[in-house]
Amino acid sequence: MAKLLPVKENFLCRSAFRGCSKLTREDIERVFALYDRDENGTIENEELKGFLKDLLELVKRDYDAQDLLEFQNAILRGCDFNKDGKINKKELTMILMALAKHSSDEDSK
Repeated sequence: MAKLLPVKENFLCRSAFRGCSKLTREDIERVFALYDRDENGTIENEELKGFLKDLLELVKRDYDAQDLLEFQNAILRGCDFNKDGKINKKELTMILMALAKHSSDEDSK
């Protein structure tokens, strides 16, 4: 089973995710490879928890296990189009594009 990623660097905080126009296919491939630790083509189980933990840290400093579970359910409801409980590369792309757009909108305020 995959381990949670170390907190020392949240890859999603990098400037590549500041604006949608800067997000490249290579960025998406890199993020996917970083979280798909078992290289099975999906982000699932502990990999998914690590990814969502990093995402949650972008928007909320103080959170608990319940917040993480609610966030996981919301992401899976909104982005897991094939309803398999996993995030594939296409679904990850949609999440990262939404994140980049949100960051870009926040920066322009």
